Amino acid sequence: MSPTPPDSSPSGAPLRFASFEIRPAERQLLKAGQPAELGTRAFDLLLALAERRERVVSKHELLELVWPGLVVEENNIAVQVNALRKLLGGDVVTTIPGRGYRFTAPADAPAAAVAAPPSPEAVPAGVQPKALPTNLPRVLQTLRGRTEDLAALGAMLDQHELVSIVGAGGMGKTLLAQHLLARHSEAYAHGVCWVELATLDDAAALPGAIAQAAVLQPGPGEPLAALAAALAPLSLLIALDNAEHLLAAVAEVCQALVHAAPGLKLVVTSQAPLKLPLERVYRIGPLAVPQGPLPAAQALGFSAVALFAERAANADARFALTDANAADVIDICRALDGQALAIELAAARAPTLSVQRLASAMQDRLRLLTASRNRSAPPRQQTLRAALAWSHGLLAPREAVVFRRLAVFNGSFSLELAQAVVAETGPQAEAAGLDEWGVVDALSELVDRSLVALAEAQHDMSDLPRYRLLDSPRAYALEQLQVAGEAAALKQRHAEAVAAHFEAEWARSHSGELGLLAWERQLLQDAGNAHDALAWLDAAGDARRALQIASTWLLTMSVGVESERLAMAARCQGWLARLGSDEALALQARCLLMIGRRGYHDVAEAELALATARRAQAQQPDRWLLYAALSHCVLRRTLVLSAEAVPPEMLVELAALEDPAWPPHRRLWRSEPLGLMGLVQGGAAVAQGLRLLREHLALVQAAGGNATMVLFNLVDGELTTGDAEAAVRTAQGLLDSLQGLRDSHRFTMMVQMNLAAALLRLARCAEARALLESGWPVSLRFEWYPSYADHLSLLLAMEGRPELAARVLGYADAAVAREAQIRHASEIDSVRRTTALAGAALGEAVFQQLRQQGQALADEQVAALAFSEARA
Repeated sequence: MSPTPPDSSPSGAPLRFASFEIRPAERQLLKAGQPAELGTRAFDLLLALAERRERVVSKHELLELVWPGLVVEENNIAVQVNALRKLLGGDVVTTIPGRGYRFTAPADAPAAAVAAPPSPEAVPAGVQPKALPTNLPRVLQTLRGRTEDLAALGAMLDQHELVSIVGAGGMGKTLLAQHLLARHSEAYAHGVCWVELATLDDAAALPGAIAQAAVLQPGPGEPLAALAAALAPLSLLIALDNAEHLLAAVAEVCQALVHAAPGLKLVVTSQAPLKLPLERVYRIGPLAVPQGPLPAAQALGFSAVALFAERAANADARFALTDANAADVIDICRALDGQALAIELAAARAPTLSVQRLASAMQDRLRLLTASRNRSAPPRQQTLRAALAWSHGLLAPREAVVFRRLAVFNGSFSLELAQAVVAETGPQAEAAGLDEWGVVDALSELVDRSLVALAEAQHDMSDLPRYRLLDSPRAYALEQLQVAGEAAALKQRHAEAVAAHFEAEWARSHSGELGLLAWERQLLQDAGNAHDALAWLDAAGDARRALQIASTWLLTMSVGVESERLAMAARCQGWLARLGSDEALALQARCLLMIGRRGYHDVAEAELALATARRAQAQQPDRWLLYAALSHCVLRRTLVLSAEAVPPEMLVELAALEDPAWPPHRRLWRSEPLGLMGLVQGGAAVAQGLRLLREHLALVQAAGGNATMVLFNLVDGELTTGDAEAAVRTAQGLLDSLQGLRDSHRFTMMVQMNLAAALLRLARCAEARALLESGWPVSLRFEWYPSYADHLSLLLAMEGRPELAARVLGYADAAVAREAQIRHASEIDSVRRTTALAGAALGEAVFQQLRQQGQALADEQVAALAFSEARA
């Protein structure tokens, strides 16, 4: 491999950071203007990293740059890095486990060499980006020896809705399924989606986990039924990975989803089948292993040997399968029963042990371990456990401690979170190698040994990886944690660290550092850790830390995942009750704000959040929190009561609180209610409201948020001002932008209604009818049917069916009252026009009589009368 050229700074240009200066031309490092003592290799390494500071530099690249043409051990890098840290400090060179090293000191680079900092993720005009998330790794590991399996599974998918990949742990089911999805990603209109079940221990949360992974908004109602309805119109391939611990629940969900969604295909990986009539089971066995010694060229034709050779070369670029070591590699693969994970664990030791020594030591250890294990377990399961025990036994004491402590993480974790949970503090921590830097070094070793995996998701906007223990190593690590007597202490540490992380993320969410959608995606990577931390804190009675997690988590929960949001809100109410009335008032206010923010019509919750935020100012001043609570209260009063219900002094206070220097993430809280107030107020205020909503749209886009709802409200504003042509253009553009998105059915229904209302203004009744009929079933699920009925009554009146128009209008009256809704400008206009047209055709008395009768109509009767009869 040829080393890459520098990424930063003209060649030979000095680079300054802190009190140091690197002078490449003179090959000199200055400290406070004076030459610093630094070895040749350490200087070369520092220069290589500094010149490539925009990225991580791998170990292999550093070896080529610093020791060109020489054969040296990788630990030489660690020796030089430690020397640099002693001289420069610990924050100049950062270890990225599994990736390499990065120069992280703020540098005063020449102006021409400084790249513009990336701007926060922005949303183009319209709605969220159209890229459909797959949750697959950005780069898949090579799939060895599964070509025929992959082809067979593809053929099964073409013929069947539910395919289960079944095999023992460590066989490679996950990687096979990932390649299957990647190969078929273009075959489905709504793409493919990977759902990890290993972190899930509550069967009731399964529908929500699928919805979250697929970025769906199922809406209110029973979770499984709502999920099925959301998937019904989609063409989508979903994989449910590691289902063996939730077999009954997964079977129930799969059966319901397949029956409800004709365009859905499901792949399940598990150690046991679901035992459903519609399921087709594909069992995978071990990788192919030669039966006896073979030359290297022939041995590489067997997938087990090819996997070993590849992973050993990944661990040490100098490794190659030769005729001299091929027989020993074959013996290792045969001893491990061709299990992929066990082979990877062994291959990771190739750099430190010769293959011959590895084969001998490993076979002896495996015989001892399998002889002492439960013989009732399947043979291959005994082999994997023995391989894990063998690999664990070769760890240095520090790595063994870090390995078992990482077991408290549920799913993936960041380096910072690992350091917070695993590292020790105090004077003895560094001596034991368990300070923060020691944990980094240990994690690097565990990644190299294949005991910890890199977990890189497509949606991660950061260049820093995340890590995770795979299922089998994690189960073994949990046992070791119990044996060491550290389980309770580490779970407490984990809960405290997750709470601190979510507390910091609350501030980060509105700091302007990251786009809103990107922030949500990053936070949701710790959903498994948040789940476990909340359970521990709840049992421990630690309401404050539980609220720190939950209130931040609620910020990511849209109204679409209604059951999960309501459940979390209910738990928050319980934790709030445990706090004293004057305890942590800012946290209480923030939690109440989030409970109400995601609600629909509750003014009382908004008033309570505002009152608590006011009380909190004396205890812990937070100008933006008061601003947000006040904005939310104005919004709820406007939408639930009326624009007149907002006292002028509220608006004056809100304007005084806003800081023009705030990022758009903060200021958009005020721009929304002000814009909607104009629309609700009507008359001359509508034009002002429309202008403010356009300002709000610009803020949402600048903050990297989802602008769909803002555009929907803009259509409302254009309708209210009488510009039906503009409303049609805006609504049609929004409708087009929603096409192909998985979670668009709710928003599509809403936009279809507003577009139909605009078309009715232009007397384009046939187009309006098609839209109202298409959106009607979804409107019933999301409680938008009262507004739909208002516009439907106008359509019927314009079609010359005044009797039915009057009855549907009566149905709408009852629906508005039943759902405690208020009619806004567009609906009021449709009611007015229906009353005029149908009243003139029928006479006032008959019209009112039919309108009264219509209040007793059921939902299905309205659909039959308005749509079925029209088709007849």
